[in-house]
Amino acid sequence: MALPDFSIRQLLEAGVHFGHQKHRWNPKMERFIFGTRNNIHIMDLSQTVPLLYQALQLVSDVVADGGRVLFVGTKRQAAPIVADAAQRSAQYYVNSRWLGGMLTNWQTISKSISRLRELEAQEAEGVQGLTKKELLQLSREKARLDRDLGGIKDMGNVPSVLFVIDTNKEAIAITEARRLGIPVVAVIDSNSNPDDADLPIPGNDDAARAIELYCDLIAKAALDGIARSSVDHGADLGAKVTAPVEPVVAPPAAKEVEAPKAETPKVEKAEPVEAAPAQSDASDKPMFTAPAGDPDDLKKISGVGPVIEKKLHALGITKYSQVADFSKDDIEKVDLELNFKGRIDRDNWLEQAAQLAKG
Repeated sequence: MALPDFSIRQLLEAGVHFGHQKHRWNPKMERFIFGTRNNIHIMDLSQTVPLLYQALQLVSDVVADGGRVLFVGTKRQAAPIVADAAQRSAQYYVNSRWLGGMLTNWQTISKSISRLRELEAQEAEGVQGLTKKELLQLSREKARLDRDLGGIKDMGNVPSVLFVIDTNKEAIAITEARRLGIPVVAVIDSNSNPDDADLPIPGNDDAARAIELYCDLIAKAALDGIARSSVDHGADLGAKVTAPVEPVVAPPAAKEVEAPKAETPKVEKAEPVEAAPAQSDASDKPMFTAPAGDPDDLKKISGVGPVIEKKLHALGITKYSQVADFSKDDIEKVDLELNFKGRIDRDNWLEQAAQLAKG
């Protein structure tokens, strides 16, 4: 897969070149404005194209390196488009309301996400013994939390890049990202301040077709990053496709060998049947010795999901105390084995595990 392709014609058809009325402009946007028509500023698309391509390259590189992209667009026409693009590209989104401290106070937000998961589990199991009023209150609380946090409940930690549709409306999100040093890719209209974004994309941030084009391109760039990441980590898709063909070819060869009875024993002696299990037993030996007792719920560590938990169990890591006692060598081994690329240090696994081990 490669970066998504686009043309100036597509940008024109989507209305990306339309700015706001002249009296609503931000003077800092002067360098991105081509001219005026019917008292409306026209954006210079010859600058939009290279900047948009840089944004796509950045998103693809970040995702390929194991990073997260957070789509932010809370205005009415952007909300459904942002959610759809983020879900298609396996990324995260905020499309209802930006809660203050959503990045800078992640611990508190994590507690709200835990409450949302608790309510979802109760709903799945079926709540009994509650009055109609209590059920209504729980359903309203769940709907509110899902509306505000549903797009980031699986994010695990702060994102690596923010993609923002309207810098004026999402000023709080941009301020928090800047405080944490998170790069901001943003669409900036003629009434916006280009200094708010690390990588500004001059264009219309109000038209639904333009927003849909931006989000679709960013989503495809994220998918390109995922494809590159799987290749870099050794996932050979071609091998997976051709592997099942081999057993189908094998039976005819077996029948040909069975025909001459004299040759059958030679085939059996030539194949070292017992050698293969011995090698697999050695390779399947866990990297760590799992302590006795029931395993801890490693999913409580931020950044660990069901899939990663299974991989850790396969390595013999089942307790919080094991993670808390990781040495530098242990971190490097697990990082290399599971292709984490620094996730253990980045998400502070050791500190989280130490706190969870204390209870």
